[in-house]
Amino acid sequence: MSETGISMEKRPSQWTRNSFMKLALCLLLFMIPVCAQRRDLVVESSQRLALVVGNAAYPKSPLRNPLNDAKAVAGALGDLGFQTETALDLPLRALEATVNRFVARVRAGDTVVFYYAGHGIQLEGENYLVPTDFDAKDEADAKYVSYSASRVQERIEKAGARVIVVILDACRNNPFQATRSAGGGLAAMGSGKGTLIAFATGPGKTADDNPRGANGLFTTHLISTLREPGLSLDQVFSRVREKVYRESDGRQVPWTVSSVIGDVFLRGGTPAPAPVAAVVNPLSRKTEAPVEPVAGDLLRDGNQALERGDFQDAIAKAQSLLRTNANHKEGLLLLTSGYYRTQDWVPFVSTARQALAAGNTIQFLMGHHHTLTGAHPAVVAISKEKISYKSLGGTCNQPPFEYPVASLTSAQVVSARQGEVFLNVKVLDEKNKVKNLNFADPDSTIAQDENGLPKVVSPPKAAAQLQAVGAVLMNAIR
Repeated sequence: MSETGISMEKRPSQWTRNSFMKLALCLLLFMIPVCAQRRDLVVESSQRLALVVGNAAYPKSPLRNPLNDAKAVAGALGDLGFQTETALDLPLRALEATVNRFVARVRAGDTVVFYYAGHGIQLEGENYLVPTDFDAKDEADAKYVSYSASRVQERIEKAGARVIVVILDACRNNPFQATRSAGGGLAAMGSGKGTLIAFATGPGKTADDNPRGANGLFTTHLISTLREPGLSLDQVFSRVREKVYRESDGRQVPWTVSSVIGDVFLRGGTPAPAPVAAVVNPLSRKTEAPVEPVAGDLLRDGNQALERGDFQDAIAKAQSLLRTNANHKEGLLLLTSGYYRTQDWVPFVSTARQALAAGNTIQFLMGHHHTLTGAHPAVVAISKEKISYKSLGGTCNQPPFEYPVASLTSAQVVSARQGEVFLNVKVLDEKNKVKNLNFADPDSTIAQDENGLPKVVSPPKAAAQLQAVGAVLMNAIR
């Protein structure tokens, strides 16, 4: 049950002068928009290959969307020039044969994508893809009747691919936990040089199969984002993370680990303004008090502009609303959100202070940093009364908390020796002891240092963004 795209290739000795000139012209046309953006560019590989697997026909626990997900992702990758093989409902032997056949096609310098939708399990920190004939009596059985996700990754890396993207939408609620060590969700994975690993949700968490939709939530937004022009790999998955986080009301947060060097672009063109995953805007869901019709229209239109990524229009609508009522609570929050997403930090800090004074709560999606395990998604919320923290995934020894805002003692940007940038936040707990937390920019990625330990790779905007967030936190206690 496979659908394979076939490319027509010619050996260099067979090229005509006319063919060479056409190729040179195509390369020139491709380079013009990229160079105009002044971005680093990883040289395009000789092949773009993709293997897309969807497993849904599990006798004991069938899933609705993986087949739709696989077909949709295959179509999106095909539009990007990938030679795509789609394989559906694979038992173990067929899965092994499919991976073997695909890896044999990979050459040095290729760009390779492996996508899997279906059930997945973790056993002792290792992730396994569940074939449709999975029938394990215990943990020992499970390892031999499923396929290691790390094995797929390592085989593609050893084949010499230059850029590797492994996408695992395999964190659906898992019926195959036969033993206590078979944890919920998937475990974090390390990435070799040139590899990006994307999970539909954070380590140890599960994602809904979204039975009411045609595709899973993660894949829905992955497909739409792959169609956007001019985005690097990191930007693609950053935007997917924000969209999924917002639509799931914070219950599902996709996670990536990347060791890709430079910026890799799957589609050329000029990108739309980048949405930044941070300030949560609840106004489209609830307005606490009735507002006059004109203000209500501006508020509605402004929030719709924010949702579709037209941040300048959202700012303009908020400013119009505030001209008639400078202390309008929801208008101030809308303006704060607009300035955050345009990364206009000076007015953001000023407007956020007004929004807090008007009674708003501002939430920030951050990466809570741990020295030995990297970082995981978390939410820090601030109002003029309280500061709170909640983990959204991964292993975290810091329980959720909510303290009076006066418990916040400092919020300062610090830089580590390897160039990581963090926001160091100190709060006093109920016993008057200091809680010391480090937060990374939400668009940071995780790599490995020379000792094999996780290292936060901060984006260029990290210092300015974290400085602005820290200023907003401290403004709440002044």
